[in-house]
Amino acid sequence: MKAKKIILFIVEGITDRTCLGFVLDKLLSNQLVRFAITGGDITTKTGNNTSNIVAKIGNIIRDFSGNVFTAKDFFEVVHLVDMDGAYISPDKVISSEYDAPFYTDDNILTNNVEGILRRNRQKVEILNRLISLNKVKTIPYSVYYFSCNLDHVIHNHPNLTRREKNQYANKFEDRFITCPEKFLDFLNNHDFAVEGDYDDTWSFIKIDKRSLQRVTNFQLYFKRSKNSRNDLEKRLAV
Repeated sequence: MKAKKIILFIVEGITDRTCLGFVLDKLLSNQLVRFAITGGDITTKTGNNTSNIVAKIGNIIRDFSGNVFTAKDFFEVVHLVDMDGAYISPDKVISSEYDAPFYTDDNILTNNVEGILRRNRQKVEILNRLISLNKVKTIPYSVYYFSCNLDHVIHNHPNLTRREKNQYANKFEDRFITCPEKFLDFLNNHDFAVEGDYDDTWSFIKIDKRSLQRVTNFQLYFKRSKNSRNDLEKRLAV
């Protein structure tokens, strides 16, 4: 039997893995699903920029690999990002009493307007770089979004506390534990599944207030990769 290869999902937090780990493992059982948890948003981390972000992702892969895996052990790397309203116009960032950003479908409310505007500029620049990236070294790479964040799409709550994130993540995992294939039906809900190809969905999210609203292009991964995985498997078998 041909050895399975690793599909590495890069996510921000452990609740992302809790939500998605089981269903992805079942849906992509022809390969080995693994997660690299970054402990925060690498697109907004201080010091990260368009010049070093590809190297930063390479470091994430290297840290995951340790002395165990090499590039040949990977099937692909899939990066899941929160949009956080990054592409909205500056006038949609509103001064308020909130310490942490509070997301609505129309605005970001915050007591640090300049900080959020600076964060959004950095995030936009880095995302625009990642959208054009198709490999990290020799490993195929793609990036998909949840808007305004994963909790918004998966749970319909964009402003959960850490405790609430854990509670909702466990409930979501339980929801699909006996029928993981229904996760695809969920992702393809016309209320939030963005239509079009990879470039189309990224063009869509950049317009107006869409990076605040409840939409995702992650369903495209399963459609897009159905053919690309077959092509990759053929190339890898050579």
